[in-house]
Amino acid sequence: MDDNSANALRLTRRFAGPPALVWAVWTRPKLIRSWFGSSHGFRAQDITVDLRPGGNWSLRNVKGQITEHVSGTYHEVEPTQRLVYSYHFHGTDFFSVISLDLTPDSDGTRLQFLQTGFPDAQALIEHARGWPHALKVMSDALLALHGVGTLWPKLPEKTHIDGVARDLEAARHRLFEENAK
Repeated sequence: MDDNSANALRLTRRFAGPPALVWAVWTRPKLIRSWFGSSHGFRAQDITVDLRPGGNWSLRNVKGQITEHVSGTYHEVEPTQRLVYSYHFHGTDFFSVISLDLTPDSDGTRLQFLQTGFPDAQALIEHARGWPHALKVMSDALLALHGVGTLWPKLPEKTHIDGVARDLEAARHRLFEENAK
């Protein structure tokens, strides 16, 4: 991936899930909704995806009374391997290109992320802050899809354990001890 490094954001992340699942998080509207705009408190709505070279994508990003319209065109679509698309915030001079390369990594997937074309240094700084948060939300979503964790906030810790919870905890403890042997 060649780029002008002064105007590029590169990130590498490992996800707990096969490339097909990571691909789905980037390309299926219901899954895109879980992470897009999350770093700034937005919720993606009205997501459309025409996943083919030359196909378009779009969404409305909503936070209270603020609405952003974001869209782009897919340039390269190699399912479960590579995705390249343009990224434009309507009403602004923000046009960029995002390239994703997915490779199997043991029992997970390694993502190489590249975004270029920032209109100014501030846009690069804001995206450098936002994308790591969005990737963390994606990672949590993949774990939740595997039955590990949740996308919901954690509830406060219980200060005491009732009878049923105590029995379940004891059973878990016995199972752990048996598996450790």
